[in-house]
Amino acid sequence: MSQLGTLRQELVDALAGLDLNLYTHVPGRMALPGVFVMAGSPYIESGPTLGERTVRFEVVVCTQTGDNDSETSALDELIESAQAALEADGWLVEQVSQPYAMAFNNAQGLVTAITVTTPVTFTQGA
Repeated sequence: MSQLGTLRQELVDALAGLDLNLYTHVPGRMALPGVFVMAGSPYIESGPTLGERTVRFEVVVCTQTGDNDSETSALDELIESAQAALEADGWLVEQVSQPYAMAFNNAQGLVTAITVTTPVTFTQGA
């Protein structure tokens, strides 16, 4: 597995205790509530020391579909739990985006993206 793939798996593993459907990629069809991981922007940039890079991911948190009040409350709880789990696992949480609606399986759900970073040194052939 690539180092980036390993990092995506580590992100998903950090959230394993939250009772969510977890994906290391953008799924074609998603079971809710759930989380998927995708590249952030910028994805990879120079790090603070020579040879080190900063890798950025978006951890997209998605609620179960329902009425707006229940989705908002559920998303608030998911954000707080996910942020705490990620920070406890050593990820730097840069920001949490404004919630927005996204279509899932012919219904609208409320989602937000948690931007996280970690330092990495890429090695050839790893």
